[in-house]
Formats: sequence, structure tokens, C-alpha cells
Amino acid sequence: IFILNAGHETTTNLIGNGLYALLEWHDEKARLIADPSLINSAVEEFLRFESPVQIGNRMVTSDTVVGGTEMPAGTFVTIGIAAANRDPAEFPDPDTMDIGRFPNRHVAFASGVHFSVGLNIARMEGRIAIGKFLQRFPTYAADGVAQRNRRARFRGFASLPVKLG
Repeated sequence: IFILNAGHETTTNLIGNGLYALLEWHDEKARLIADPSLINSAVEEFLRFESPVQIGNRMVTSDTVVGGTEMPAGTFVTIGIAAANRDPAEFPDPDTMDIGRFPNRHVAFASGVHFSVGLNIARMEGRIAIGKFLQRFPTYAADGVAQRNRRARFRGFASLPVKLG
């Protein structure tokens, strides 16, 4: 049940965030419609640019020092996934959405032993849903004010009104 719920929430937000980002970045929307083969890199950029999961929690397992701060075993750490995905040391021009960005080593699915087990299905669902939506409704446009969910951990929409054209 955890995997089902976690995967549903994050994949739903990936799709909504991606479609919203394309409304904000008109040139990138036109670029993806003109070249549907960019859908793989576009989904990776949506994951980086508008990560469905914004923060993660971990626990330090052994005494360590990070950035000069001592952290004894058992210390809880909150990881800023969204901030890491906008790190200018890793991503040139990080506040610009570029659906052809390469390389794109985002951490939307975490990494190492903590990576999301559903990352491949989430990517596939995102590619299919967004690709088919754009194929069917290439002229979709905003039709009202989008309302974000008001949660710290997940980034998504409570409401994203569009007209399908």
C-alpha cells in the first residue's frame, strides 16, 4: 500500500507539474510538440525543475561531520531535494527549464540505497501521459488560477484548470 500511495502521489504530481511548467515555458512547450522524441529528457527536466518530492528525511547512522558541523549518530537530517535540483554547481542556468538538458543528474528519486523503487514506472507513466496529452491537446491553455497543494514535502496542484482547445 505504501508503494502504491507513494507512487501515485509523486507520479500524479510529476504529470501536473510538467504540464504546468509547459504553460509557463511556452517555447519549451512548442519545442516538445515539434519534437516528441524529446519526451524522455523533458520528463527528466520536469523532475528536476519541479520535483514532486521537495524534501526527504534521513538519520545519521554514525558520528560524522558535514560542513564543519558535528552530527552524532541518530541525528535527523532534512534534505532539500528541490534545492539540490537547482544547484548551480551541478546545473548550468538552474532556474531555466530546458527540456533537452544533458546531463541531468537530478535527485528527484533520491539516490544510493534510498532511491525510489518506483522510479522506472514513474518515468514511463510521465512520458506516456504527458506525451499523449500533448499529442491530443497541443493547444491546451490555462483557464483560471492554478492552486498548489499547501504541503512542504510534496509539490503538486489541488487545482489546475485548463481549456483543451
